Amino acid sequence: MSQESSSIAPFERRAIFRRALLNSLPVMMGYTTMGLAAGVLLAAKGGVEFAPLWSLAIATVCISGTLSFALVPAIAAQEPLAAVAFLTLGINFRYAFYGFSLLGRWKDVPFFRKWFLVHSLSDEIYALDIACRIKDPLKYGTYCLWNHALCWLYWIVGSVAGAMAGAALPVPSNGIEFAMVALFLVILTDQLKGFSKNA
Repeated sequence: MSQESSSIAPFERRAIFRRALLNSLPVMMGYTTMGLAAGVLLAAKGGVEFAPLWSLAIATVCISGTLSFALVPAIAAQEPLAAVAFLTLGINFRYAFYGFSLLGRWKDVPFFRKWFLVHSLSDEIYALDIACRIKDPLKYGTYCLWNHALCWLYWIVGSVAGAMAGAALPVPSNGIEFAMVALFLVILTDQLKGFSKNA
């Protein structure tokens, strides 16, 4: 056990885990649903064998719905790795700024944990990290670690389940590419409703 985790009492660690779990439940609903859609799309239109393994690899390396959807035509067309890397950089560049903004709060987190925290950032995970009001740096770092690990797991489970369903069943995939656009439209509509009420 590391020195960091040994200075948090077991009951406090359990309380931090419960807090991260409860806070991440809305993300679980979104990640499993979007992961399912991305997995089905990969199995149906990615042109790959063993789609669940591909989905597992993609979901493990990146927590990005936009990128997961964008990778499907790139994989199907067998685009060069340089093109895929450029696509990844273009879509996920904003996450670098998320990481920079949290490095101060993670300054006492060991290097490999910090690498995982930065690597696994997404819009939703960042929002939960920022919304957390835990003041103690050690407890905050532990909360973030659980938050990121849980959300990462939700994304992997949804993506692999979708790929398994898409590979095994005749799941209709027409129009599934619109799922990301629909999600953003729903979020935008809710934001506009809230803005009009407060105006």
